[in-house]
Amino acid sequence: RVANIAKQQRKEPLMATLTMNLDGLTCDMCVKHITADLSDLEGVEQVEVVRDEGRGVATVTGESLPGDQALTETVQNAGNYRVVSINR
Repeated sequence: RVANIAKQQRKEPLMATLTMNLDGLTCDMCVKHITADLSDLEGVEQVEVVRDEGRGVATVTGESLPGDQALTETVQNAGNYRVVSINR
């Protein structure tokens, strides 16, 4: 029975999560643009962006998350936004 539980647990993909501290988020459309563009990246399963007074935090979850350069370029290409830091 223990072996069966171990097999079931191995079948579930391991999810990684990172947070990105962002600058330049002035409105809800900023949140939508960043959320949509990060969600389009391969390996990303879920994105949540919270904004507060021009800054924001994006929480990105997925099985195989992109590298920091791809994440940074995606945010910058979404608009006039800046990645302050990425915490893995």
